[in-house]
Amino acid sequence: MKRFATGLSHFVFEVTTTYGMIYVVRIAFPARKGELEAGLYWHRLLATIGLPLPALYQTGVMRAHPFAIYERLPGDDLEALYSTLTSRTKQHIAHTVANIQKKARLLDKSAFPKTPPAWQTILEIIVRRSEREILRAAQFDPVYVAYVRELIHRYAGYFETIEPVAFLYDLNVRNVIVHQEAVAGVIDVDEVWYGDPLLSIGRGKSLLLTAQQKSDYIDYWCSYIGLSDMQLKMVDLYALLYCIRFMGTSGLQLNGNDSLQTDARNAPRLETVVQELLQVL
Repeated sequence: MKRFATGLSHFVFEVTTTYGMIYVVRIAFPARKGELEAGLYWHRLLATIGLPLPALYQTGVMRAHPFAIYERLPGDDLEALYSTLTSRTKQHIAHTVANIQKKARLLDKSAFPKTPPAWQTILEIIVRRSEREILRAAQFDPVYVAYVRELIHRYAGYFETIEPVAFLYDLNVRNVIVHQEAVAGVIDVDEVWYGDPLLSIGRGKSLLLTAQQKSDYIDYWCSYIGLSDMQLKMVDLYALLYCIRFMGTSGLQLNGNDSLQTDARNAPRLETVVQELLQVL
């Protein structure tokens, strides 16, 4: 048995049986039972519309800890393999992920337990949370939050046009399992959001830029779905928004696992990315 190093909300293990069968086991703290159950809800629902998900074998509670057992897809996470992939492979994966996100839109609003708030309201909630955490951590100048808040108000007209469609919030460079240079499936579909699907693309761009990786994968994705100049600007704004989120969590160790974005040693790089994104916005 080995623990995956990327699980930031739950404890995730790869378990090999004496018969050579390999499974993925997710275990949650009792206080996070609701989060695990939400992930199971979306997993089952997304499976019905044909998303390439691992099979879900069993769920339950043991010693007050809820758990779920899944199929172990062949391959590794795109984020871990990214630097080894050719441009052609990145392009192929980007197109596949774009199509998966498009399929997620088949979920209508009735699947969401409550009516989603206006899109700009959601963004402002993210900004307020980031501001609280940045002030508490005291590692970055909170003026960056003010810049992001001003940009959100500047582009309010765009946000008013957003119809709430379903998308997988954290399916971008993360949670994409790659095997033999192709997408074997997607995992950890715990968060389905209703709003602007470009947020997921921008989040992926923030992850790549802070990891000092080329963002050509994001360029292929944007080109494939034919984004306008305004939409491309929104991808950068969403990337900036999540860099601000990373500033708020800098120095934390989430769930015992290391994260490049929360490693305080990468704070200078994070600030550089924020300044570069501000220049293009």
